Amino acid sequence: MDTSPHTTTIPLNLMYDYPVKWSTFKTLRDFVQNFYDAIGSQKWYSSFEYTVENNILTLRANNVGFSYEWLLHIGASTKRTGNFAGYFGEGFKIASLCAVRDHGWNVSMASRDWVFRVCTSQVAVDNTSLCSLAYEIETRPTECSETVMKLSPFSDTDLIKAVLLSFYYPENPLFEKCLWQSADGAVFTRSDMSKPRGFPQTYDDSGPGIVYAGFQAMGSFREPLVFCSHSHRNDDRDRGTYYRMQVVGLIERFVSYLPPEPSALILEKFKSRWYERPRKKYDFDCYNKIVSRLIENISRSAEVTASWRNAHPDLLVARAVRRSDLASVNRRSQALDWLKRSPRRYRLVQDAFSMLGYQTLEDACEKDDGFSIVRSPNEMELQQIAKLETITRQILHDLPFDLPPCKIIISESAVWRGMAVCIPINPPSLKYQGTPIRFHLPYVAMQSSLLTSMKPNVALGTYLHELAHVFGGDQSTKFSRGLSEFLDAVLANTAAIALWEKQWLNLDEESLANDDSVTR
Repeated sequence: MDTSPHTTTIPLNLMYDYPVKWSTFKTLRDFVQNFYDAIGSQKWYSSFEYTVENNILTLRANNVGFSYEWLLHIGASTKRTGNFAGYFGEGFKIASLCAVRDHGWNVSMASRDWVFRVCTSQVAVDNTSLCSLAYEIETRPTECSETVMKLSPFSDTDLIKAVLLSFYYPENPLFEKCLWQSADGAVFTRSDMSKPRGFPQTYDDSGPGIVYAGFQAMGSFREPLVFCSHSHRNDDRDRGTYYRMQVVGLIERFVSYLPPEPSALILEKFKSRWYERPRKKYDFDCYNKIVSRLIENISRSAEVTASWRNAHPDLLVARAVRRSDLASVNRRSQALDWLKRSPRRYRLVQDAFSMLGYQTLEDACEKDDGFSIVRSPNEMELQQIAKLETITRQILHDLPFDLPPCKIIISESAVWRGMAVCIPINPPSLKYQGTPIRFHLPYVAMQSSLLTSMKPNVALGTYLHELAHVFGGDQSTKFSRGLSEFLDAVLANTAAIALWEKQWLNLDEESLANDDSVTR
């Protein structure tokens, strides 16, 4: 019986100039992937080992063996069914081509009773000699209980570390605490360990978070979490990392079936996204739906909901407001001003938080009597308003419109001391000192305390400010320009205003006598 080794060269029918270009990371990861799928994620940490010595990288899987015939054919794979990192059946062949041709590595592998070295051979196609990738295979008389692969020259230890960490296994040092797991996936908090150089990152979103799809790291995001979706597959073998929209889509599908408890833990990590809204009609990069799904999960448990509310008592729902809905826009503006002045530090969140029982921003403002709701003035207030209108007509004698009615803001605790309702004029047909009048004011309003104040300049300043909204909103340049024209008129009529102030203060002698704060 002949027990001597036999050597043969087998062409792979993969032409040496085949137009494919893989990086050293992708090439090495595809080599490691074959070991990973043979061992499995649960035994990976204990059954796989590697060394880098004398410019040789050695990969070793203990108690694992297979036939080299699986490495001969494109599309042939032991992983045609089941959950594995690889499933195209071509990775090892393409990786071998790129390793030898592009990266200058020598590639050899041994398992069971065979050893092979990646080489080239000449093949004839229509009387044309072509160079093909090939295996030089040697059969051994006895079988080995391990599978060993060697790459040389190799000295990049950072590269092999990045490749190994890019595979899912429970002991991965990039993982910290397991928040939830099942046969289909798991979610962990991120450890403090930094990602090594070359680790897969999503373009423009290279945060500490990681998504593993099909047991391999495929993308990143900014929150310190790790989502591992074992059944999710990437059908593009040349795609090394996910786009941001793919990362968002994977996380959204993943969280959709989570129980309430881990959903609450994950939602806490997404704190910076609680008020995130789509910026356009189709915004695939937005985390709004992810937050909504987590909240929906939490809402299914009264106990988890109560615990969440107890931990986060100061949240207010701010629903989206259409710009065309002027009444809602006005209420939102007032509510936001109230929020700035509130001694309680509230945080605005998206609509879905209402499922957890949180009130809206507008409801909280209304309960605190923060809205500037108006009424008609009484007789005494009408007299004061008449004084304001008289001095206004005097200093702004060339206004091209009639003064609007003045109403009273009911609540003295309202955030606005004065307000104006603005209706657009399209197109503007009137101007004041060259500035277009862009809005019609059905009325302006002031707090009653301004009309009985011993500071007439404050009452007049507030009135003129609201009147200036005929030019535009508070933030517009047209408003600033028009208000400046009003101030010029005030400065040009200081004597008239001084006389008016005396008349204002003497209008109600009884009020003056009862107000201890007035200095005669």
